[in-house]
Parts: sequence; C-alpha cells; structure tokens
Amino acid sequence: MKKQQGATLIEVLISVLVLAVGLLGVAATQTLSLKNGNGANQRYMAALAAQEIVERMRANPAGLAQGGYDGTVDGKETAKSCATACNVSDLASMDLYEWDQLLQTNLPASTGTIARNGDEVTVTVAWKQQHTGKNLGSSKGGTEDTDFVMTVEL
Repeated sequence: MKKQQGATLIEVLISVLVLAVGLLGVAATQTLSLKNGNGANQRYMAALAAQEIVERMRANPAGLAQGGYDGTVDGKETAKSCATACNVSDLASMDLYEWDQLLQTNLPASTGTIARNGDEVTVTVAWKQQHTGKNLGSSKGGTEDTDFVMTVEL
C-alpha cells in the first residue's frame, strides 16, 4: 500500500458542505435575532408612547374630564397651535396631534386608542410588526398585528 498524502477531493467537498450548512444556520439565527430585537425596540417605543400620553392627560385633568382625550389617533390628526392662549380642549387636541406624530414616526402603521371608564384610563397602541413565527420563509410571512395595552388610574 502506498502512503496517503493530502486529502482527497471527496473529503474536501464534504468538509465544505458541512461548513456551508453551519454558516447558513448562523445566518438564519442572526436574521431572526435582528427581527426579534427590532420587535423588542418597537414594544419599548409603544410603552414610552403610552406613558407619554398618560402624563399629558395627568397634566390636563380638565381636558380629560371633558373627554378631550377619548378616541383613536391614526395619522389623520390636525395640528393645533397654542402659541398665544390655549383652552383645555385645544391643549388636549394638541397633545393628541403630537402623540399621533410620535406614533407615526416610531411605529409602522400605528394607531393609538384612549378609553376611559371612570378614573381608569386604558391606552392601547397598535402597529404592524415583522412576523417571526413558523411561516417566516413562506409567502404567509410578513407583518402581524401587535398591540400594547396600558391601564392606569388617574
């Protein structure tokens, strides 16, 4: 028998195949990790936005009592100017406009809803989030509806 020198072509091809499968697995894990990180960032932004409108309502209790904050914002709010003087309903309208701008800037296809039940206020922020479930690589992948709900007593 001759002494073997070097690796055969089949051994090299198998090694390259094993390495390629491993690198594809690492790339898929990295992609999923980035999508989940983006989803966590969006949930964080939704929580901050909900907390902000709650603080604005606390700063304008008369506007809250008049129902100036009740309803849904969805990108169609109009700007109110309180440069000179502002009554409580104008302040509530300006707060909703600025909150809507915050939602539209930070969350894709977002809406915000405020509902009151006595002293209890429920703030719901809804948006479209990148789908990271079992149909990730199929045509059924894409976005899914996500929401964040905060209930506080004012």
